Amino acid sequence: MDELAERVQQGLDELVEKGARQGRRQGRRQGRRQGQAMVLRRQIAHRFGEETAERLAKQLAELSGPEGIDRVTDALFECGTGDEFIERVRTA
Repeated sequence: MDELAERVQQGLDELVEKGARQGRRQGRRQGRRQGQAMVLRRQIAHRFGEETAERLAKQLAELSGPEGIDRVTDALFECGTGDEFIERVRTA
């Protein structure tokens, strides 16, 4: 019986450790995305003004992965006005 309890405990320990590793990886990815979105927001505010950055705050917070950040970054360089930029980001 002690052997069975030991095996169960070992299995539980392994599951907990695996979950912790996955949680740390997910946390790092999320932190990187948030950091990138913050930098992007600063760049938008610098280029088009604080009002434009504020109008897009929700979309920036919801960017999914590097592709979304790349699309917004491309628009930042390609658009001539804040309104054009907002329209492009919202329709992309």
